[in-house]
Amino acid sequence: MRRYAAITTLVLAVSLALAAHAENIWKWVDAKGEAHYSDRPVPGAVLIKSTDQASDDASDQSSDDQKQLAASNQQISDQLSKEAAQRKVQQDEAAVRAQQCKEAQDRYDKMIHARRIYTTDQSGNRQYLSDDDAQKQRLQAELDVQNLCGSSSSQ
Repeated sequence: MRRYAAITTLVLAVSLALAAHAENIWKWVDAKGEAHYSDRPVPGAVLIKSTDQASDDASDQSSDDQKQLAASNQQISDQLSKEAAQRKVQQDEAAVRAQQCKEAQDRYDKMIHARRIYTTDQSGNRQYLSDDDAQKQRLQAELDVQNLCGSSSSQ
């Protein structure tokens, strides 16, 4: 029975030692910017909790790792901010193009359905276009729709 108790004590002591060693917690950030935690180090990981009595060299290495991780996190954050700004610019440009397309389509629709087309001079008087000039204006309006909307206006 004493032998059994001695073996149990030995197994328990080894288990506690291993459990104490396993309490090291490592943190790293993946390419998507998500933080991960593990009891095993991976390249770029930083030791955030340790139960080991580390030497000064190990703490210096940990400090360097933390600085590298902070720099890496900042770089990822900057990249994500840049991508978000680019998406915002693209959305704004798309909204402007859509508005210009709508205005060109409205202009073309009015010219197609109008009997007579006119321009307004500086004093506010209407100057009606000849049939040839009106047809040129309609063609120009159709080209504007094609250029701004990327498709033909006739359906």
